[in-house]
Amino acid sequence: MSYDISHSTKNAKQYAKRYGNTDLWENALEESIPTYHVSGMNEPDLPVILNEDPENVNFLHWAFLPFEYAPKIKGKPMNTLHARDNRIFTDKSIYRDAADSRRCLVMLDGFFENYKKDDQVYPHYVQLKTKEPFMVGGLWQTFTDPKDEVKTNTVTLVTGPANKEVAWIKNETPHSPESRMMFIVDKKDDEIWLHGDVEEAKALIKPFPDGLLDYYPCQPLKTVKRLHRLYLGNVPALLERKRYKELK
Repeated sequence: MSYDISHSTKNAKQYAKRYGNTDLWENALEESIPTYHVSGMNEPDLPVILNEDPENVNFLHWAFLPFEYAPKIKGKPMNTLHARDNRIFTDKSIYRDAADSRRCLVMLDGFFENYKKDDQVYPHYVQLKTKEPFMVGGLWQTFTDPKDEVKTNTVTLVTGPANKEVAWIKNETPHSPESRMMFIVDKKDDEIWLHGDVEEAKALIKPFPDGLLDYYPCQPLKTVKRLHRLYLGNVPALLERKRYKELK
């Protein structure tokens, strides 16, 4: 599952075309910086439309439970960057309350997935063929830090079965429960995801239609000296196509 994404790299008109008005996004972009690449492992803030505040863009901490406070699984903090669609509505899920009443939309420009060949990984950048931004279904909560009682709004991104393009990059079977991708919300379904009942929300989570995503090998997401790979950092050039000699 992808923990690497890009956001806030386009202009306000492009975001307004997908959701809201230009003024809304001009104000939001003033609070952010163009993010060509960031890892969820760094727990960044993401632009989010909350069901309780659909007229504004809020920036939420990405990790439903900050890793510092997440339950331990085999000695490691539970990863709450993503929430599987087949688990969020179960009674024992930490996401159940949010799935029932605190859904949101997260605006992204694209995300990164790794293609594996001969024990090496080759990062690919994935975006809409139209190069327009898109919304991912999310769940949010207000997390209270037990140390100082400071409240922070946090978010997790919902995942469902991967479509043909994403599954191919990941060397997996498309449309299967084993292969996952972020749940991209169709524009016509925004209102249902934000304010519909549980059954209506469940019905929306399905593989993104095949043929609508563009993907290509991109610049390295981290420096690997032995492979002569250099991470460029958060710059536009990171999204440029890279020709790896091992890939045809």
